[in-house]
Amino acid sequence: MIDKKSFKKAIAAQLESANFVQKDQSWYLNGRDTIVVINLQKNDWDDEYFFNIRIWIKALGNYEFQDNNKWHMSHRLERLFPEDKILIRGSSSLLIGTEQLLNDLSVFIKTKLVPFLIECTDEKKLKDYMAAGRFKLGFVRKDAKKYLLS
Repeated sequence: MIDKKSFKKAIAAQLESANFVQKDQSWYLNGRDTIVVINLQKNDWDDEYFFNIRIWIKALGNYEFQDNNKWHMSHRLERLFPEDKILIRGSSSLLIGTEQLLNDLSVFIKTKLVPFLIECTDEKKLKDYMAAGRFKLGFVRKDAKKYLLS
């Protein structure tokens, strides 16, 4: 069992060391071509959190703190990294999470998630990921899909 404070601190430490800026339960990275955000969403029925990844494409409009449904792209973390689903879901449950899982989550964030999100601030890399089907298990607005596949 892990506590909420330790869970959030482990996430924040890795993201803030990579220049993400925290606002509430979200961490933003303002890149050249996009803004990426990782957001923690508390499960209403359990002591568990979901990781939401959202991307705003600057070429498609000016960004001002948008409602969740206005982002160009939105995905749950385990859908972007299905090979790490057990780690992501296990470490984000305060009831079944352990210190070891939390440490493993920190390593995952540092070695896999942060580099991926940094790459997603580059439009060319984002287009490559889109063409390769990396975002097929999440939400991509129609205008963003058209833009990224052009």
